[in-house]
Amino acid sequence: MKTLYELTAQMRQIEDTLEETGGELTPELEETWNETGESLVAKVDNYNALINHMDAYCKNLDTEIKRLQALKKTGDNSLKRIKEHVRDVMIANGIDKLEGEYCKMSLSTSTSTEVEDDVVLQPYLSRLELLHLPAWITADLKVSKTALKDAFKGKDVMPAGVTFKENKSLRIR
Repeated sequence: MKTLYELTAQMRQIEDTLEETGGELTPELEETWNETGESLVAKVDNYNALINHMDAYCKNLDTEIKRLQALKKTGDNSLKRIKEHVRDVMIANGIDKLEGEYCKMSLSTSTSTEVEDDVVLQPYLSRLELLHLPAWITADLKVSKTALKDAFKGKDVMPAGVTFKENKSLRIR
């Protein structure tokens, strides 16, 4: 069977021949026209079937991806709950380190910076309003927690809306 490209080229050749002969359709030309037309219809139908098959295949893949993502989320949540449980038991019993035959579990302490953006940014928003920026210029202000933590580390005074929180996390080696 000829390719779609070959069939369309053959149809163009028949049209050119008809144009050259003034539209005279010879029996041989008519037979070639009919055969090419039938082959072209079959080829188009075959392409349509392939397209429909691939579309269904891709939809099935999307469904499978969603199913696997749901399973992964369930697994991740279970893992998180188990680790939190071990951490909470260690904290409740005042245990900083556990050693098994194959692993070691310990609690590590970290400090996180809790920021109420609207409270921290409020004094700076009023200064920004004084600039009288046109409506087509926008400014999105964001507080850098790392820079804020470094700027006030070891100081007794904190800006309003900023707190440092001590966290305990489980480390497994």
